[in-house]
Amino acid sequence: MDLYSAEQYARDVLDRKIVTCKWVKLACARYFDDLEHGSERGLYFDCEAAQHRLAFYAFCKHSKGEWAGQVLKPEPWQEFIDWNIFGWKNLDGTRRFRTAYVAVARKNGKSTQLAATGLYFAFFDNEPGAEVYTAATKHDQACIIHSESTRMVKASASLRGIINVFKNTLTRESEAQKYVPLGQDSNTSDGLNVSAALIDEYHAHPDSGMYDVLKTGMGARRQPLMYVITT
Repeated sequence: MDLYSAEQYARDVLDRKIVTCKWVKLACARYFDDLEHGSERGLYFDCEAAQHRLAFYAFCKHSKGEWAGQVLKPEPWQEFIDWNIFGWKNLDGTRRFRTAYVAVARKNGKSTQLAATGLYFAFFDNEPGAEVYTAATKHDQACIIHSESTRMVKASASLRGIINVFKNTLTRESEAQKYVPLGQDSNTSDGLNVSAALIDEYHAHPDSGMYDVLKTGMGARRQPLMYVITT
């Protein structure tokens, strides 16, 4: 059987060729089990949607360090996360997963990956009037991911032709789409119509206040996603 790269990662984990914790092993086992039995629960896997998400990385570039200017190439474990989030669907075509929780060690490129994910959610997820927010306890922290997204747009002629760059805001006015940072110290959390939220460094949040505000703002969306990432 020919495997996609994300599937090969999962198979290598289960074959113990890659050392992981038990939670990763369980996620990989669930993936293959759902491929076999998911239809019994009204699930199917959309390879085209999953590949579309991974293909978007080709438009994103690193902005710092030795890789600055180079196209972003996700690690296999990162591909597996995206493969699951964007590939699994309900029978009505909406995404299966509405919450993603990712815990990784420091210096594994989580902010860079999340910056690309935010851009995809906001402008390439086929969501009418998308509203995407990067969120943290402080506005400055929320701007870390958002600023990386902004640099990705500025470094890509293709993205610059679609996305408008303003201070702390990325927009595509023709589609009423926007992507902005939001801190718990902000006064702009009322009236949100959230299609996707990216919560950074969740371990540093003193309570679930920001999470709850964003979750409440997702009620009018057909397939919202809360993406929580932490060290």
